[in-house]
Amino acid sequence: MRKLILFWIVLGLSLGIGCSIDTPEQPKLNMEQNQLVLSKMVAIGNSLTAGFQSSGLCECMQPQSYPYLIARQIGKAAEFEQPLIDQPGIGSTAGKGHLELVNGKIIAPDLTVPPTAMLLNALLARPYDNLGVPGAMLRDMLNATDATTSMAKTNAYFNIVLRNPNFGNTTQLQQAIILNPTLVLLWIGDNDVLGAALNGGNAALITPQADFQAQFTTLLTELRQKTKAAIIMGNIPYVTDIPYINMMDIIFRPVPALGITKPVPVVFDAQFKPVDFGGGMYLPLLTAETEVAHLTLPALSAYQTGMGIPNTAALVQMGLPAVQAQALEQGMKAAGLNPTGQPFPGTMSLTATENNTIKLAVDGFNTTLRTLTAQFQIPLVDANAMFSTLYTAGLDGYSGRFALLDPANTAFSLDGVHPNDGGYAMVANAFIEKINATFQLTIPKLNTAEFKGQYSGSVSTKLTMDAVEQVKAIF
Repeated sequence: MRKLILFWIVLGLSLGIGCSIDTPEQPKLNMEQNQLVLSKMVAIGNSLTAGFQSSGLCECMQPQSYPYLIARQIGKAAEFEQPLIDQPGIGSTAGKGHLELVNGKIIAPDLTVPPTAMLLNALLARPYDNLGVPGAMLRDMLNATDATTSMAKTNAYFNIVLRNPNFGNTTQLQQAIILNPTLVLLWIGDNDVLGAALNGGNAALITPQADFQAQFTTLLTELRQKTKAAIIMGNIPYVTDIPYINMMDIIFRPVPALGITKPVPVVFDAQFKPVDFGGGMYLPLLTAETEVAHLTLPALSAYQTGMGIPNTAALVQMGLPAVQAQALEQGMKAAGLNPTGQPFPGTMSLTATENNTIKLAVDGFNTTLRTLTAQFQIPLVDANAMFSTLYTAGLDGYSGRFALLDPANTAFSLDGVHPNDGGYAMVANAFIEKINATFQLTIPKLNTAEFKGQYSGSVSTKLTMDAVEQVKAIF
């Protein structure tokens, strides 16, 4: 969660709310009046709960958070409070707002006012109903009360959302309990593996399975013992099923002329099309790692500077004659490319082994969640299956491709990690389906087609360096 804004929200409140929390009896739902379960809905989680889009939190997009969309569908939108952030939003990089698509380019606008002045409903004299904190890990839900106590030690979104010390230096979980909810929407855990994917497959950033199980058991025990709320929970999608990780998979090709039978990333043009140098001859990009399965989003910007593009020396090393290698280099330069001969570092790629390690971690986490939800009798939304289908085949008229590649149909925002309006609408519908099935209710689903067109207009594949740095700093 590097480069997050460091600041404290200073609010002159004297609320008199301590950190002691009563412990009511084991919850008993009134199954004869199921509508009562909707009386007080509270959502806890991370950026996916907060409605984080395009590497920022902003009131222009927060009404599309999946909990707020559900509140709208049950007629509770007016009373469902979120930490609303004024335009242009608070981005993940200091001094920047959320990513925007302007004249076909992704940019990160500068902030013109201090972030402390951007929280529009800072004086709300109770915790927010949407307590999702961008960047939160599972352990943070149990322990973090501000930026300094979060796992990252610098995640200022905790200051924005929790507004401590005004609520007795309480955690996200404790503030949810203070609100005395009848229904808790819970979706947490993907950040416990996502950091590994965003940082080139660094397995050290994955929460150990035993810790994950212990922390989640504590979380559910606390909710059961200290509230009378029903709980609807989501599991963890494969974090490799996002455009940030897989957007460049389309430029992978075998190169039989060089004895390469497995697909590898190859030289491509401004339309993301692999360049055929004649007779099906593609030129492999240079990577520090072997057996590369994915090049991540930052590699796109690096490619524009010439990184990864083979020069004459690299082509000769691949086995091409010097005369042919020189001609190919000159041809690439004439086409506007910059062959540097510098490979992409391992931080910009995932190997097949790293990819498998990350997927196995998600499988392990979801096995734990299936066991715990059975133990605690909690309905589980299969977000993993939903996002996998979106990635492999598309879903509900949407695709899982990056916004620059499919602006009309993508379900992802400009950061390549978080859903856009349509993506969050699909998530809301998945939770609505589970709520309806569990409590025999008829909450109307959203028409996801109404959320399309968010990135209408022409786009280009050029990213500014500011935008790439903003995307890289999401967590």
